Parts: sequence; structure tokens; C-alpha cells
Amino acid sequence: MRVRSLWRAAWLAMFFLLGGCSNTAILKNPSSTPETYWQGRLSVKVFSNPVQAFTASFELQGQPSEGELILTSPLGSTLARMRWTPSSAVLISNGAERHFDSLQALAQQATGADIPVASLFAWLRGIQEDAPGWQANLEDAVNGRISARHIEAVQAEFKIILER
Repeated sequence: MRVRSLWRAAWLAMFFLLGGCSNTAILKNPSSTPETYWQGRLSVKVFSNPVQAFTASFELQGQPSEGELILTSPLGSTLARMRWTPSSAVLISNGAERHFDSLQALAQQATGADIPVASLFAWLRGIQEDAPGWQANLEDAVNGRISARHIEAVQAEFKIILER
């Protein structure tokens, strides 16, 4: 159970933002705007017994329908890479690739929870958008600080600090 909770924390981190030991980074698309590209740090806590925590740096580019997320360790190694389009999603982690029909399907399979992907992108833009089972705190979004709590089933919280 403890290992499963830790993995759930890691998966939640991937989606809140939201593969080996390379230092691959997102190549920022010159047409990217502040509304489609973010980087910073995130932390996720799952309130299981015992409490599980996960932290990583991230680079996120895109939107709910198409994009890429890379999570890196404090030492700069790539922990996971996700890419998605309207018709598929791919997770690359520890040298293995897993394919899903959508980002929402990947999130559901990985966490067992209905991750509010579209709402997350709104929150990153500082827009308060309702997401069933989630409470977002955007009071300090202007300073690049966002947090949210999952208040149903497995309780969890995440915090994001954006780099400008």
C-alpha cells in the first residue's frame, strides 16, 4: 500500500503541473506564449498513512488538447516525459513507453482519480475554474504560486511555484 501511495503521489505530480537519466529539456517553441508555456517547481502530498510526498522541477508546454510535460529531479535528471494530442497520450518513464487514448485516460489510469486537466491549465493562467472534488487557491497566482487540494477519496494537495 505504501509503494502504491508513493506512486500515486508521483503520478499526481506529473499531472500538476499536471524516463531514464537524460537531461533532455523542452525546446520552447518560438510561438509559445505565457499562456502555453510554464516552468517551475511542484510538490505533491498524498494524505495516506503514512503521508507521501514528491517534488520535482517541471516544464510544461501546450494546452489540454496537445502538449508536453517534463519532470526533472533536483539534480536535473529526467524523471518522466508526457506528450499528448487530441487522439493519444504517451508517458515515457524509466526507459519504458506507455500509450493511452487521451491525457485524461492517462491521468485516470495512473492516479485512480479524475484529474481536472482543463482546470489545471486555467489555474496556471490565473483563472479560477471549478473542478469537482478540487479546491484551487489562486490568491498568489500573480506571484507564480498556485495550490489545489483534492478533497474526495484519496486526499492530496499540490503546490506550484512558477519561474518567470
